[in-house]
Amino acid sequence: MAFSKSWGYAVRALVHLAGAEHAEKRWQSGELAEATGLPASYLSKVLSPLTAAGILDSARGRGGGVRLAKPAAEIRLSDVAAATEGLPAEEPSADAMDGAPAHLVAVLAERWRPYRRGLLEYLTGTTVADLLDGGS
Repeated sequence: MAFSKSWGYAVRALVHLAGAEHAEKRWQSGELAEATGLPASYLSKVLSPLTAAGILDSARGRGGGVRLAKPAAEIRLSDVAAATEGLPAEEPSADAMDGAPAHLVAVLAERWRPYRRGLLEYLTGTTVADLLDGGS
């Protein structure tokens, strides 16, 4: 599975927020976009599902913006993938195999399972804090 720009932008923004000097600071989307080098209009769309998933805490108005809703060590990459991609690493869709014989679709699905399991283990076992620390 290839992850979308949304997932990549979300991870970059979350790592930046986790590494910010003042964790309680709320970042406006334009300010966060500038700090991370991400396109402001796209990033603002990415922040919404992260807020809905409880990954970000958002406030409107004066002094508003976003910040992490919980410690970076509690935000798993699987949480980010679920918020931005839906269920991660689903089996190849039937649409992708349109017209293929049923046995070929079944064989591909069976061979996909170990990859999916490994990817899910990685996403579940890796947190934003792990990325911030650089694996050290």
